[in-house]
Amino acid sequence: MISIECNKGLPLEYESFLVERYYSFITTCRYVEVYYSTYDINHMLVYQDGDLIELLLLGNKGGTTVCFNALVKLEPDIMEKCIKKIFEVFPKISKIKIDASYAQYELNKSILFCKSDDHILDLPTNIESYLAELGSKTRKHIKARNAKLINEFSTVNFITKFGHEIEESIVDKIIQLNGDRMKYKGKVHGINNSYKDNIYKYSQYYGCVVYLELDGEIVAGCIASIIDKGLFLHVIAHDNNYSKYNVGEVCVFNLIQTSIDKELTTLHFLWGVSELKRRLLAKSHELYSYYVFRSYSLTYLNELIKVKSFKMLLHLKDTKISNQARNAIRNYRKKHLRLHVG
Repeated sequence: MISIECNKGLPLEYESFLVERYYSFITTCRYVEVYYSTYDINHMLVYQDGDLIELLLLGNKGGTTVCFNALVKLEPDIMEKCIKKIFEVFPKISKIKIDASYAQYELNKSILFCKSDDHILDLPTNIESYLAELGSKTRKHIKARNAKLINEFSTVNFITKFGHEIEESIVDKIIQLNGDRMKYKGKVHGINNSYKDNIYKYSQYYGCVVYLELDGEIVAGCIASIIDKGLFLHVIAHDNNYSKYNVGEVCVFNLIQTSIDKELTTLHFLWGVSELKRRLLAKSHELYSYYVFRSYSLTYLNELIKVKSFKMLLHLKDTKISNQARNAIRNYRKKHLRLHVG
């Protein structure tokens, strides 16, 4: 028999349960405490025959409840019962946000507003096994880059720090490098000062920072979190002046080695496709984000139109890019064929 109990505040006494049950950096009291301090926080205990089987972290703001159980997979029947309970306990809530779920749900009065992915690397028990799994070119390049650094710099140091060992200045430096890199690529840096402060605060609980120093200067770094047996990579950065040494990739490889040494089983590169993730053997796992509404209201219809319009624009953009790519390939082949015939 399933019973559900809803209580106010953060269940700090259940932090170890959350870590061991969900092994997600988002689904922890400390994450919610740092990143969502302006929300009205509640938690929901789900029991089966008297045993605690699920714990949902919830944040209310305006007419929306955000479920902070992200990067997890809850059974559909449990999720339905919890949604029903939320609407019963909070009569002013009209919408529930379920973010980044590994489970694909079919919920009444719901909208799938986003589909993304988490790229996960399953870690072997030793670095030799991992190197053997890599492509021959990738394996060769990793060895060559390390050798090049040792030959060209008097000191090459990889430094790893955890939790309270992590200084704010190190976090600031890595994020600064990330911002400089985004600016160089003509992209907007998504980390403002407030978010940067939150990254540092959260790192004091579950943080893992790996950075590379060449002759005493930090030239690359990774900011991550360790939850149970999983590592979650949040920020990768390197100094543009050292790009020819591929210091960013070298630093990520050292993070992988650190994870294996600590007997972790998974490394989550999180969302976003990149050639680096593919080369390092990370596999894509789909994530689904939903809005669930109390009723088929005007708010529901407005949100549905908004989501459909956004998806249509993305489709048109992708189609345009695909057509441009096909035209470029077609033109290249024509040119190549003319040169070959001539």
